[in-house]
Amino acid sequence: MKFSIITVSYNSEKTIEETIQSVISQSYKDYEYILVDGGSTDNTLKIVNNYSKYFNKIISEKDNGIYNAINKGIKFSSGEIISILHSDNSFYANSILSDVKSVFENDKNSQCVIGNTLIYKEINNKKKIIRNYKANNFYKWMIYLGYSPPHPSSFFKKDAYLKFGLYNENFKIAADFDFYLRTILINKIKFKRVDQNYVFMRHGGESTKSFSNHNKSSFEILNSFKINHIKNYFIVILMRFPLKIIQYFFK
Repeated sequence: MKFSIITVSYNSEKTIEETIQSVISQSYKDYEYILVDGGSTDNTLKIVNNYSKYFNKIISEKDNGIYNAINKGIKFSSGEIISILHSDNSFYANSILSDVKSVFENDKNSQCVIGNTLIYKEINNKKKIIRNYKANNFYKWMIYLGYSPPHPSSFFKKDAYLKFGLYNENFKIAADFDFYLRTILINKIKFKRVDQNYVFMRHGGESTKSFSNHNKSSFEILNSFKINHIKNYFIVILMRFPLKIIQYFFK
């Protein structure tokens, strides 16, 4: 079972090395590693080039946003399982690929395996976990509230992208939500939730940077329902925020 690990980066000199090291230290070695860089102007590519022998493909060019970059990586991929590991994320342990492989092998009908994502702030060079984004807290009906499972810890079979399409690049923040809506809610793919930590994620993603981004993500989520011909209301999708807030208290 071959994995395709896709890392998207842009001016990520402070974090990219940890991401790379978490990949190349994996005990399971049947994977390809693809980097899609948006044309970084800092030392990101210099750091990447220090590890060039570990990459199967390095692309550095201007893109049209995160999801455009992810889609490029998926198009170049040749693995059976896709892992999207951003340049400010890292695998939780060196056994993650091996563990995910075992889950897929034990549940051959699943098209997606989802684990936990630990969201942290770095304080005095140590990771302080501020939120545990747990897979087991996700249920399919929550998608109607605009809530989706942890994307960094979601491993999809490539077949899911081939059957149901790539990420909708018209969305700048909520394309991952839209992908869950299309795959899990509409097309009812089988997914497996695992109560295991898969990924560390730095606090401060696009959807949580500011109030305006929260607002923008809400409108994008509502638009995802609209273009997928599912009626929903703005006040309903705001219900996802209490679900997220709880995760800060139960880590």
